[in-house]
Amino acid sequence: MTAIPPTWLQGLLGALIMSLLVALGLRWVRLPYTIALVIVGLMLGWLGEGFLPLEPGGGLMSAEIILFILLPPLLFEGAVQMHIDRLRRNWRPISILAVPGVLLNTVIIGAILWKLLWADAEYGMIYGLLIGSILAATDPVSVLALVRTLGAPKRLSVLIEGESLFNDGTAVVLFNILLISLLTLLAGGELGTSAMITEGIASFLTVVLIGLIIGAVLGSIGNWLMEHSEDHLVEIALTVALAFGSFLIAETLHGSGVIAVVVAGLLVGNHGVEHGMTPTARIGLHHFWEVVVFLINSVLFLMIGYELQSVLTPTTETLRLAFYGIFAALAARLVVFPLTSITNLSRQQPISNEWQLALYWGGLRGSIPIALLLYMSHIVHEGTHLEGYSGLVFIDESVYETMLVIGFAVVLWTLLVQGLTMKPLLQKLGITGVVSESEQEYEIALAEVVASRAALERLGEMAEEGLVSSEDRELLAESYEQQEFAATQRVSLLSRSSIVHAARVENARREMLLAQIESLRDEERRGTISRMVSSRALDRLDEALSESVHAREGIEIASMSNEVGDETTSEVVFDDLLPKRTDEVVGGLKLEDQDE
Repeated sequence: MTAIPPTWLQGLLGALIMSLLVALGLRWVRLPYTIALVIVGLMLGWLGEGFLPLEPGGGLMSAEIILFILLPPLLFEGAVQMHIDRLRRNWRPISILAVPGVLLNTVIIGAILWKLLWADAEYGMIYGLLIGSILAATDPVSVLALVRTLGAPKRLSVLIEGESLFNDGTAVVLFNILLISLLTLLAGGELGTSAMITEGIASFLTVVLIGLIIGAVLGSIGNWLMEHSEDHLVEIALTVALAFGSFLIAETLHGSGVIAVVVAGLLVGNHGVEHGMTPTARIGLHHFWEVVVFLINSVLFLMIGYELQSVLTPTTETLRLAFYGIFAALAARLVVFPLTSITNLSRQQPISNEWQLALYWGGLRGSIPIALLLYMSHIVHEGTHLEGYSGLVFIDESVYETMLVIGFAVVLWTLLVQGLTMKPLLQKLGITGVVSESEQEYEIALAEVVASRAALERLGEMAEEGLVSSEDRELLAESYEQQEFAATQRVSLLSRSSIVHAARVENARREMLLAQIESLRDEERRGTISRMVSSRALDRLDEALSESVHAREGIEIASMSNEVGDETTSEVVFDDLLPKRTDEVVGGLKLEDQDE
């Protein structure tokens, strides 16, 4: 019997192979990996379905696959990597952007599109608010994938990532409330403005609270299980079950799956990983989730690019709708400036104008808007039952097609235009990519020490092997010995205040701690050291390892604070590292070109 593989498997393997080829090709093209995948997906879609057997709007690219399979592990990994102390220090701007910010974005986008597109429609205001809720939140998948390639200051990364992780829960809850309101009106029901607002607030609080409780309970259970397990494979498997289980259970109980996953990930990342996991599991967990995120992002962004081209046909009407949507999204995102200015009134870690602009331009959209739009497609074509009403309820197909074009156009704009220009913008604003003069001098001196010692070591080996005479060795080594001595003196002088030096020392401390941990575990397995003594020593070393991680992050923050916005790094010429020319060593010998 010959087994016939499902059609979605062909698409999955094709997308994975293509994404790996893109990853290899980025050695020659300076593009963020995820954005390169979107571009390749667009090109494959334009070339034809034979190049990538995916089903637009179905198969792999469906709302259920995105929301229940691809999204939970990406949210969980992002939450695990976020330190709760940093989140606590920045709770004001993150919370005000995640809740009031999303509400204001929904209203502004909705009002603009209502007036431009559905001013005469019976339910035009609800149509506008619905597409507004879809586009209001920044997408955590797109934002996390981009921020980690930018080298932005740690606090700015926390602000951008924190906003994207939490405002998604707000937007999805708001979308569900508005969708039910629209379906109620379409089914012939009556819904007053005051009733809609009251029921909406009550529903919002209920859904968020259920998500918080589910995430907290499951995260605490997961941490307890990790503390009572010594098997690193079981501990890593627990995190996988927690990522998918918290989302599924919260959604089953009519709560926010997004919030549940984020809360569970925060608890595991800030307690379970540090106090419940063995060092081996900790290292394995990092590598495991790194691979998972890479594979999911690889397939997801390629499919996003492929899906975009199936909707955005180059017509005048498409361009008009795309312009309206992009204009509304950019206008609504301007609320970042007044909202962050409000948080600055406390005068605790104020957000500068440059950072406000970075937050504004970093509001990318991606998988979540696409998933919500695809979720609506079955209501358009197949209808849905609404509790308390008889018969099926349908959404007008022309309205849905308009929303689809607007949503996909905004996603494409943010990923390609904003995503590609984010790094140059940060560099122009002096937020990243600039080092102070003292740090540059330290790194130059360090490079000279490393290179000179390597050259002298190799020269000594060649002399011992008889490949270089002692006289030639002295002539070649003279300049390097002088350079090494001078560079060593500069390193010693600059290291007293160098952040680079502090980072190197902290890295060395971390490696020493890891070596101690591994050696103690080896001796425990051999029976040389009892489990009681080993566990006490490992607990203290784990504590020191966590302190080292926090210290390293503090050094990174200090490094960013020392950057100078208008300073440009001068071009460094390392001619002094070059060995003497052969004619300088041999003397009196005229070297002619071989072609003559």
